[in-house]
Amino acid sequence: MKNTIIILFIAAALGSCDSQTKETASSTNPEQYGYTLIKSANIDVVKEIMVNLTNYDLAKIRSHYTNSSMVHDNLIIQQIDTNLTTFAPMKKLGVKYAIEGTPLLFEVIEKPDTESGYTNYVYTHYLLSVTLNGKKYLSKLNQVFAMKDGIVLEEWDVYDTAPFIEMMKK
Repeated sequence: MKNTIIILFIAAALGSCDSQTKETASSTNPEQYGYTLIKSANIDVVKEIMVNLTNYDLAKIRSHYTNSSMVHDNLIIQQIDTNLTTFAPMKKLGVKYAIEGTPLLFEVIEKPDTESGYTNYVYTHYLLSVTLNGKKYLSKLNQVFAMKDGIVLEEWDVYDTAPFIEMMKK
């Protein structure tokens, strides 16, 4: 199941740059693949997490995760509390985050996975704006949130680190 998620995530990451992605997501028949696209409160939770990131409200972000939630931040796997500590130095430097445009968000309800037990996934794709000293850097960000009852159980993030490396050189 995790391989399926990773493959779906990579496919979404590669295809979501295209304006046809929204059309494709709504026009395909997901039932033929054994899952259903839905709109639910889980999407609202992910939207709130995104807003809380732009406000550095780490306590509110943290409230949406379990104590054992793992975050796969590119190739680094950390518990949520460890991952959130990485934002403190950015805030201290004066880094500002913003979401550019309208994020692509959708939720997939899949057949139960006997390995992980996860059945709900919220997929996102958006352009993250990171500003430091008046200079803006943009990075495409793709995320998958495994969720149950509005709580994030596990998160996978894939993004281009080049803008962040460039920002830190200055």
